Amino acid sequence: MPSTPYDQDDLVTFFVDYGVALGSGDLETVTESLAYPSVVVEAERSLVVPDAEAAREALGGMLAAYREQGLVAAVPDVRAVEQVGDTLLWVDVRWSYKDENAAEETAERVRYLLRRGRETFELCVVVPVEE
Repeated sequence: MPSTPYDQDDLVTFFVDYGVALGSGDLETVTESLAYPSVVVEAERSLVVPDAEAAREALGGMLAAYREQGLVAAVPDVRAVEQVGDTLLWVDVRWSYKDENAAEETAERVRYLLRRGRETFELCVVVPVEE
């Protein structure tokens, strides 16, 4: 059986913390969760995010839009994990975006390529999944 370069609880904790940052609008924590450069791959385009400053510019509007919609929490459901190498993982996450009454307002699926760092994970590639 191959060794696992990550702890499942650590992985879930990473996404819970990332979700808390998304829900609270904590732009600094969100940008610290990314590897640089990182890539967002969508059906129509790919976006390279070269550094934290570019990430803050790209993500600031998204986080503000969540707040304007009354979304205050992003709850992850880690659906699948595939080891790609010793330190790389593909992770499929369903995000449930909640309002102040904890009601789900919207949801999305995203696949992430993560790199295991010294104490945490880094998001290298972000791929929204159409359902």
